[in-house]
Amino acid sequence: MQRWLSLAVLGVLVVGWPSSSAQPPDISGAWAQLQVTSSITNAPVLGTINLKTLTTIRLEVTQKGTDLSIVFEPCAVESESSSPFFKVIFPEAFVKHMGIDTKPARLESREDSWQLFQPRYTIVRGVKLQDPEKDPLPTDPNDPRIFDQDKDGKPGMTIRVNVLGFIEGEIYIIQRDWNSLRSTTLNTMIIDGLIEWGSEQVVLGASNPLLAGQSENIPDPKKENSYFRTTRVEPNTTCEQIVKNRDKLFAR
Repeated sequence: MQRWLSLAVLGVLVVGWPSSSAQPPDISGAWAQLQVTSSITNAPVLGTINLKTLTTIRLEVTQKGTDLSIVFEPCAVESESSSPFFKVIFPEAFVKHMGIDTKPARLESREDSWQLFQPRYTIVRGVKLQDPEKDPLPTDPNDPRIFDQDKDGKPGMTIRVNVLGFIEGEIYIIQRDWNSLRSTTLNTMIIDGLIEWGSEQVVLGASNPLLAGQSENIPDPKKENSYFRTTRVEPNTTCEQIVKNRDKLFAR
């Protein structure tokens, strides 16, 4: 009997009592997030370049056990180019009218830690599709499904492009973007990880004919170049405050 008790105690020591990680961490509340998506892009006039799109976002997370509902509010969108002769500008109206999206996500147990996983989520901009995942993007600017989402009087969404310092103008586009997020670091103050993503775009027109060609945007094959950084903020933190303090918020 004594030997049996000893083995039982040893079993408890080896297996261990349920650790604190058996309960999912509480990540509900407000967060600031930086999403960086890296691509290989066929730029007008210049040809192939590397482009990074940096999107600053305010998140509001609602949690029930391991199930999450995350409200994504865009605060700013910027781009960085491998060429000093190519620049993309996302006007204030573009960011303002991107829309606030609520995406489902979940916490997944991985041995002695937890991961955040946001499944693939698709967004279309400047066009209304019956099936946002599968319907082809229309190419005719007069297609009735296309609308002026950023309310600037032009079809679709408007971005500004500068090439070589003197070829510049507006491009009118519709887009289909998708992404999926999985964390590599998660605690109650920081959630960082990698982004899988894809994008389709149709150029409907341009203010400068040299910018009116279609361009291809392919995700960088180096997965580590598309990532997100997320930092908890106070509940009343605004988009403006996040943008102002983003260097500090996203420093790692």
